[in-house]
Amino acid sequence: MKNSAYFLSTWLGIVLLFVVFGAAIPTYAQQAAGSSLVDLQNLRLVSDSKVATTYLKVDKRYEGIRGTPFLLRGWSTGDILLTTNQRVKAVPLKFDLYNQQLMVRRPQGDSILLDLRNIQEFTLTDIRTLSGQASLHRFARFTDIPGHSGRTEFLELLHATGPYTLLKRSGKSMVKADYQQAYSSYRPYDELVDVIQYYLLSPQGTLTVIKPAVKSLVAAVPATVQEPLLAELKKATLRTETDLLNAVSQLNLLAATVSK
Repeated sequence: MKNSAYFLSTWLGIVLLFVVFGAAIPTYAQQAAGSSLVDLQNLRLVSDSKVATTYLKVDKRYEGIRGTPFLLRGWSTGDILLTTNQRVKAVPLKFDLYNQQLMVRRPQGDSILLDLRNIQEFTLTDIRTLSGQASLHRFARFTDIPGHSGRTEFLELLHATGPYTLLKRSGKSMVKADYQQAYSSYRPYDELVDVIQYYLLSPQGTLTVIKPAVKSLVAAVPATVQEPLLAELKKATLRTETDLLNAVSQLNLLAATVSK
């Protein structure tokens, strides 16, 4: 009975998505690198007596693409808050960071791309996290982000309990194969690598690019907070995302004190 209720809830949620988003975009499929078509063209060209001296060369050293375009490799259970303030709960989702697209899997097994213009927020649950680590990724919609002007982006809310909010933009970049030149690094594959950017959202709604460094964080806050924040972080290590999250937590405590 419990499983039937869960299935019905998931099904109703996906039906709601179809009502909001309209026609489904065909199944999203990952493209596998291959050379069978080129091989076939080679055979046809070589066998043609009129063009016997013309052929297409296939470099067998190429190994395809490494890495994944997704935030999480598998399907994750998540919630979606639509711009109509309707909430779709417990649906299987994937977030494509390379193309900045959100996918939902239908009960039939295929998947569709969702129009991000109709979404306010969404969450993804990472079931692989270790004990003590955050397992819920929460994303909110933003526009006119520094470095990505004119686009709608979804940033992850790393720390959202205070006057200042720490945000993270997760993306992917394609590093092309490098193996054909004499002095190449001999990397016979394309690779999708992480591209991470952090932003500090001020109480006034201003987004500022920051890095996990004391100087960067201090420069992003008003002068009234800079000196006490610098003193607070003087002996702190600030290099990682966790360090930055802790520093923003300290910033919020100071900001609340200064405003009194």
